[in-house]
Amino acid sequence: MDLEQLMGRYFRLKQELAIAYKAQPWQSGRIDRLADELAATEREIARLQPADEQYSEPMMSVAR
Repeated sequence: MDLEQLMGRYFRLKQELAIAYKAQPWQSGRIDRLADELAATEREIARLQPADEQYSEPMMSVAR
């Protein structure tokens, strides 16, 4: 997959994960699968980006 396809997949997975968390009761198997796919997609995106672009803007904000 190229970067554009991966970004599309990343945003689709984030949306699906948000929907899964809103569902009652939670389907933990689905949530786990989506989270795993999201992490794998993030790693692939990071692998494709040049090193000087990897740290310019985070894809997700981290609350501290």
